[in-house]
Amino acid sequence: MNGRRALAELLSELADSAAELTDVAGGLPVRARSLSLSVPIDLRLELTSEGARVIGDVPLFLTRTDFDPAPARLVVEWRAVASLTDEARHGP
Repeated sequence: MNGRRALAELLSELADSAAELTDVAGGLPVRARSLSLSVPIDLRLELTSEGARVIGDVPLFLTRTDFDPAPARLVVEWRAVASLTDEARHGP
């Protein structure tokens, strides 16, 4: 165990955090139609007995040495999509 999260866990945490945004002054929930994030990320492929696993987590350290690879950047964009009603899915 290396203590680093799988990429899916990082994406899930980012989505959960975005869903909990509130207006600080009024405490009202923020309703956004889209959200874009760009974060530094260390990526690694880890082989396990169940197969390959993509490890993708924020960098452990703020400073890096010349020996450390530069972090990649993860850009995620969530957009609101209108859901279809049952009538629109199946017709009148």
